[in-house]
Amino acid sequence: MSESSLSGAELHELDDLVLDALKSRDDSALNILGYGEVSVALGWPINNPRFVCKRTPPFTQAQFTNYRSLVTEYITGVEARGLAVADTSIVPVERGDQVVSYLIQPMLNPASLGHNVLRAAEPDPDIPFLDALASTLDIVSSDLSIDAQVTNFSWDGSHLTLIDVGTPFLWDDAGRLRFDMSPFVRMLPALTRPLVTRELTKLATRWNDPRRVGLDIVANLYREGIPEWVDPTVVALNRQLDDDPITAEEAKKFYAEDVKIWPLLKKLQGLERWWQTSIRRQSYDWFIYSSFE
Repeated sequence: MSESSLSGAELHELDDLVLDALKSRDDSALNILGYGEVSVALGWPINNPRFVCKRTPPFTQAQFTNYRSLVTEYITGVEARGLAVADTSIVPVERGDQVVSYLIQPMLNPASLGHNVLRAAEPDPDIPFLDALASTLDIVSSDLSIDAQVTNFSWDGSHLTLIDVGTPFLWDDAGRLRFDMSPFVRMLPALTRPLVTRELTKLATRWNDPRRVGLDIVANLYREGIPEWVDPTVVALNRQLDDDPITAEEAKKFYAEDVKIWPLLKKLQGLERWWQTSIRRQSYDWFIYSSFE
């Protein structure tokens, strides 16, 4: 973990812009670099970004302390298994009795991101990027796992760097996810939160089995609009999974399940935003964007 040179004043300025955007539903004052399912990647400074900043939901102080500790442990564990992680700082911004935080990383060349590496190349199972991606399956175990879809990596031509560490996939001895989802599922209607937490916890188990991580990697190629890379990626990954190879057909079923789950959650977010802002006259602290769109 390295300390970011982003000043506290700059971070508060960015968070003020985020709050204004959430209130007005107008994000034109922000530099949005990419969309995830629970957060967006923001460039800062706006006009010439040097940093990528991902905002967490509001935490209590105890929740933030636990979250920062888990992310730090997770980064250490991933690096100990031989995979580089982008320099990441987790910086709090206090808002009354709540704490939001930003995961801050240096701005990378967009061409180095995994999906753009593939878009710039001819489909081929033997390109070094796919060899390196396949090797990440060796990291996955019952206590630590990674979301290895291509969008979560930077590639410098010879080494992979993991850039998505905001969801620390750490598991206890009983196979329970150590990550507390409750601050994140607050983006959804209260009656749905227990069910969604249970379903997302089950969904997360795909990331502590190498074969299912491989299927998820391939499934997300459909989401990224690069299906021409499906067959080459299956070939590359199966070199690591020779005892239990995956198929493109299985991966497409994975994608079909994601198409059912994630867009539905976006609809539930819209319902909760309406309830909080129109009925309760409260703030709603999440952007609603879909990476499927």
